[in-house]
Amino acid sequence: MDLNLVSDILSVLDVLSFTILDKQNESDSNWFDDPNHKMTLTGNTHNLVLLIHATHDVSQLLLEIQSLLKLPFLPSYQEELFEDKDWVTYTQSQFKEIRISHSLRIVPPWESETPFPGKSILIQPGSGFGTGSHPTTQLCLQWLEKNLKGHESMLDYGCGSGILSIGAKLIGLSFVEGVELDPLALQNANQNNELNGCRIPFYHPDSFNPKESYTLIVANILAVILIRLAPVIGPLVGETLVLSGILEKQAEDVIQCYSKWVTLSIIDIKDGWVLLSGSLG
Repeated sequence: MDLNLVSDILSVLDVLSFTILDKQNESDSNWFDDPNHKMTLTGNTHNLVLLIHATHDVSQLLLEIQSLLKLPFLPSYQEELFEDKDWVTYTQSQFKEIRISHSLRIVPPWESETPFPGKSILIQPGSGFGTGSHPTTQLCLQWLEKNLKGHESMLDYGCGSGILSIGAKLIGLSFVEGVELDPLALQNANQNNELNGCRIPFYHPDSFNPKESYTLIVANILAVILIRLAPVIGPLVGETLVLSGILEKQAEDVIQCYSKWVTLSIIDIKDGWVLLSGSLG
């Protein structure tokens, strides 16, 4: 049974939250969130985690779950107790300064006044991908800092929290646009836009009217999505394409999918993740 459907059925219960967790580690997982192509998530590959109060009767809860799902037996489960805490404060404590280089860093707003001789990208943690902690985000920002000349027109496809677009602006780029499918991520990107004093236009794909081409396109998305988007992104490349969100074993497949428009190669690698780049001509 699809765990998304199970969560909907069980939503009538006195449960604080439902979370679906992949049983596989990151390098082996093929799970990604795409609202237009929903994946069926079952107990064979994923676990359903229910958060309840410590005083909740687990035995009674299991009986209710069995009844709602019409199961012939009680579901198997593991129980874990943890101390409640101020989760806002805890989350903030986990997000610290991230140094991209000696002249570029990422910080949350509450640490923006800490001394730093370079430029600071302010990021409010939200639902959008990109607080700077992931290796692919760092790979992209390092590439941008090393290679941007200032005259490029840049499209950040799958912009998430807007971190790469904002980074490019702070580095000195005058024209940047971003595209993001997730409405919550778009909200987060616009919030970060304001935090950094930027006016970067971020669009949902349905309302995006692209230029004929962009000097630079950067897309930091999972490989399976990059492959699907090749016919969309490829024709917009005016000069240079930079792709990340790709594991080493996935690189060749992505390179082949974009070969019609640009010849890509592995430029950098970090913790098993690669950055691909290539230019026309």
